[in-house]
Amino acid sequence: MNWKRILVGVVIVAIVAAGIYVVYTQFFAPEPEEDVVVADEDNTTDSLVTSLGRVSAEGQIVPLRDVLLSFQTGGEVVEVIADKGSVVASGDPIIRLDTTDQEIALVQAQAALAIAEANQHAAEAGLLAAQTGERAANVGQQAAEVSLALVRAEPTTAEIALSESAVALAEAGVGQASAGQGVVLQGPTNSQIRAAEAELQAAEAQLLPVRDALDKLLREESNDEDAVEQAQLNYNAAVANVNAAKAALEEAREGANSGQRTAAFGNVASAAAQRDAAQANLEKLLAGAREEAITVAEADVAQAEAAIAEAALAVLQAESAVTQAEAGIVQAEAAVDSAMDNLESMTLSAPFDGVVADIAVEPGEVVSSGVPAVTFADFDGWRVKTTDLQELDVVELQVGDPVEISIDAIPGEVLNGMVSSIANTSQITRGDVTYEVTITLDDTQDLPLRWGMTVFVDVDVE
Repeated sequence: MNWKRILVGVVIVAIVAAGIYVVYTQFFAPEPEEDVVVADEDNTTDSLVTSLGRVSAEGQIVPLRDVLLSFQTGGEVVEVIADKGSVVASGDPIIRLDTTDQEIALVQAQAALAIAEANQHAAEAGLLAAQTGERAANVGQQAAEVSLALVRAEPTTAEIALSESAVALAEAGVGQASAGQGVVLQGPTNSQIRAAEAELQAAEAQLLPVRDALDKLLREESNDEDAVEQAQLNYNAAVANVNAAKAALEEAREGANSGQRTAAFGNVASAAAQRDAAQANLEKLLAGAREEAITVAEADVAQAEAAIAEAALAVLQAESAVTQAEAGIVQAEAAVDSAMDNLESMTLSAPFDGVVADIAVEPGEVVSSGVPAVTFADFDGWRVKTTDLQELDVVELQVGDPVEISIDAIPGEVLNGMVSSIANTSQITRGDVTYEVTITLDDTQDLPLRWGMTVFVDVDVE
């Protein structure tokens, strides 16, 4: 019984002692001094600020410049021009994709530009004709007002002279109409012929892919009859467009038709009638005014004013047509530039002088846009990029700090360099927040360096 009491007492004392120790360590014991952390002699992967004012980190050897090249547009690889390891100059082609669709689009865009240019020439000619008509309408109004004034008043020497001037103006109108008739009879204009040629070129460009599609279906052994029938209809329609364009070109080259010639003769006849009317007004002036003559002269003035309004509207419409034609030129030129850019984008070229480090595609392979196809680099020199410099250490660095670099693959060799750039944004490396620092090497001493070699950098931050 006594031993049991003694044992219970010992247990109770032990529990009380343990409680007192826990309370002491939690609330009363002094805090231990922090150890000074220094960089390991074997260059461990953790970058540390040493007590000697230096920062150590791990890094990799990289070329002076490197880039992953990819196509903006996907397609089939038809040619690998520069093999892996080739030295190429800036702008030299490396890989080319199939450009059939882009070449057709360029031809169509160029044909559309030719049509737009022809439309611009036609619009400018129409504006010139409208402006000429407006000037003629102004002259006609002046002549009508002169005639009215002559009819209302007794003729004087000056009025008779004015009436004679109106006759002369009408005679000039006959000359102008005769000149227009000569232009019609002379033959087609260059702008009309160019427009017709552009229409034919566009129709022939549209025929090419339709014909290729039909030929492809006909060559297939198990072809779809409905698809073949539809392709044949598309081909027939395209051929009809080409034939129509050819006919239009022939018509343009042949010149004005009978209707146009008739209109030209009618203009001459109308101008001659105006001249005769002016002559009759002069004769009436000389014979003396009558009420019916005044009424007729007033009607002529009203008609001349209406002609001016109509001519002014025609000028506005012609100016609008010129503006639209100019906008069409701009749009067509932009389409040509875009088509040329699309064609050029099917060739992957070197962005600077360097070496084709790796090619990830082969001829006949279909590549997607944005997928790296070529690794390209400038191996004329080397740099170092750190891979594990942590946020606590990067604040100690500045651009220009001297650096010593030891190479894992070449023991005993130490290179000198300088911090050339410090990243502004972080990245997560093995769960740590790190910052990439680029180091420029002073001299590689012709060492057999290779892309991706592991190095250890030691930066003097003091």
